[in-house]
Amino acid sequence: MPQLGEAGRRHAARFGHTPSQVSAARRWVRTVTRLPGEDADVLELLLSELVTNALEHTASGQGGHFTVTLAYLDNKGIRLAVTDAGPRHGAAPTIPHVNEVDPGLEHGRGLALVERLSRRWGFLGVQGAPLTVWAVISRTAPR
Repeated sequence: MPQLGEAGRRHAARFGHTPSQVSAARRWVRTVTRLPGEDADVLELLLSELVTNALEHTASGQGGHFTVTLAYLDNKGIRLAVTDAGPRHGAAPTIPHVNEVDPGLEHGRGLALVERLSRRWGFLGVQGAPLTVWAVISRTAPR
């Protein structure tokens, strides 16, 4: 397998709608990237947050699917992207946004965490269609 970290290299995989697919996606990311310690932990945490949002707030969690894409931007950057299956049937479409974080709540902190741990984040797509939410991380360890 070629060494990762080369600018332009990409990997993608599609996963199903069940909660067990979150851990399957984490295993896939760890296997594909082979990042060391803290870098792998941060990438997996961001992945978990983005996938959980897709499963909870879109058709991905209603018998749909989600796609994870990794892109190597330069020697120290990786863009993680999760594409959902579009809005839930009969539900109003939503746009990803950071909520004001209430420390007493268990939910609603995912994108705030993504914002804090990534270089930058955002989304691609239009309301009412599948969206891709992405985050860029910096690798701390040399490859």
